[in-house]
Formats: sequence, C-alpha cells, structure tokens
Amino acid sequence: MDLPGATYLFTLAALSVTFVGFSALVIVFRQTMGGDMSRVEILITRIFIQLGFMVTASAMLPPLLALFDLQHALIWRIASLTAAIPSFVFAVTYPARRRAASGVATPLLIWLDIAVMLVAVAVLVWNCVGIGITPGPGPFAAALTIILFLSGFAYLQALRMLLRHHLSRLEKP
Repeated sequence: MDLPGATYLFTLAALSVTFVGFSALVIVFRQTMGGDMSRVEILITRIFIQLGFMVTASAMLPPLLALFDLQHALIWRIASLTAAIPSFVFAVTYPARRRAASGVATPLLIWLDIAVMLVAVAVLVWNCVGIGITPGPGPFAAALTIILFLSGFAYLQALRMLLRHHLSRLEKP
C-alpha cells in the first residue's frame, strides 16, 4: 500500500537528522570559545537534539505503520497522536527546565516559540481526532514542518544569545 506523503516525510526526516548534527555544532562552537559549558548551554544543545529526533521519529512512523497494511486514516491518527504527546510534554515542561538551568525567567520570545509549538500540537490532535477532516498526511506533515522550522529559528536565537554572552565576557577587562 503506497502511503501518500511518504516521500515528503522521508525528506523531512533527513533534514531533521541533518539539523541534529548541525545543532551539535553548538558544543564544538562553545568549546572553541574556551571553558566548560554552562547548564544553559547544555540544555540548549540537548533541546535541539531532542526536537530534531522527535521530528525524525515522527516522520518515520507513518511509513512504518503502512508496512502493517493499516488503513490510511488509522495510520495518520496513530502517528498524529504519537507525535503530539512528546511535543506537548516538551512544550509545557520547557519553561521549568530552562528556569532550572538558567535561574532566570523565560524570555517572551521563548514563550512565543512555545505557543507556536502548541499550535503544531493542536494540528496533530486535530488530525488524530478528525473533526471536520479525514485524517491525512497534510496536517501531519505541516505540524512536523512547523516544529522543525521552529527548532531552526530557536537555534538561531540561542546561537545569538550565546555569541552575545561570550563576546561581552571577552570585551570586559
């Protein structure tokens, strides 16, 4: 049974794995700046790896389920729910994890990132429940794409923050 959207999902998984590798460059970059990584830097690195692997695993799930010859609507329901749960847990626990690592309140821009992540979760839940739609690859792929793009945007935010922090430390006498 040919699964609609499988090619897109395989491409998304490949991009996501590439993102995981690229985001690990934060570790290398930080070590070239000298010194040990702070708790925030370790958290930042870990969250991008987590997000990347969440997208990768989620993108690979529908083709895997298709191997069991399930109905397409059931595949998209299962995959959507399975992707929604860790994404939701990630989004709602991130502010506390960040506060524990940094000791400061979560910035407004990160709250915006969390809101976008929760929109993606809502799309996944909508695709699972299927109210007004037949569960399918479109909403599923759109939600995962939102999460991956959000991860890339957040990566750039984190990199900017790390650069600003370390450059300001280098400028102090």
